[in-house]
Amino acid sequence: MSKITVPIGPQHPLLKEPLSFLVSLEGEKVTDSVLRLGYVHRGIEKLAEQRTYIQNIYLIERICGICSHIHSTTYCQSVEALLKLEVPKRGLYIRMLLCELERIHSHLLWLGVLAKNIGLNTLFMYAWRDREIVLNIMEEISGGRVSHSVNIIGGVQVNLNESHLSLLQQNLKELNKRVKEILRSIENDRSFQARTQKIGHLSLEDIKRYCVVGPVARASGLDIDIRRDAPYAAYDELNFEVPLMTEGDVWARSILRILETL
Repeated sequence: MSKITVPIGPQHPLLKEPLSFLVSLEGEKVTDSVLRLGYVHRGIEKLAEQRTYIQNIYLIERICGICSHIHSTTYCQSVEALLKLEVPKRGLYIRMLLCELERIHSHLLWLGVLAKNIGLNTLFMYAWRDREIVLNIMEEISGGRVSHSVNIIGGVQVNLNESHLSLLQQNLKELNKRVKEILRSIENDRSFQARTQKIGHLSLEDIKRYCVVGPVARASGLDIDIRRDAPYAAYDELNFEVPLMTEGDVWARSILRILETL
């Protein structure tokens, strides 16, 4: 069977940043892929040099629209460490709450994008429908669905009241029920399984060799979670389970993110 090399990119519609791939095919089987990174440099560091520490909070928050809060959290923690500032415990808990809400909406967004690109539009619509619950909570707390502007150097500039707590409990209970329904549907969906199981496999050895972290590492059996192993904000005061899977394929990474959401 003849071998064909197909160039994809550097503008690729699936990705947030343009990359370039050279994909080698034998029939319909992908036998090799060469990746080129680095087509976009937005100059964040250079822009930060021209601004004050306070102005940079809002610049750093715009590195990514999916995870804007964790970027500003990381930045503020760095500046606070330089200044030896102690953040009030309530501020740390509010930071952590927003980090967890952001993590949930990121996982649901990821699941929806995966479903859309393997041709399962119903799952895509369910995942993004349920993600709206989280975005509505974050908007109620911060006033923003994407950029929240919660963090300041030394703490946060929003507070939680009883109505916020009631909204959280009520909506997260509903979200929990819906995510369990998604999990049940995926576990019984032969189309989803056929398009994710034994696809994109990463062994535990590869995970360690390439220093992979996060859900991708945990889906290959590496028991690692920065919230537990190098806690920030108020994570050192929490006890929580870290889900693990060993299959190391797209299926495992999908199920693991749902388990983390729960």
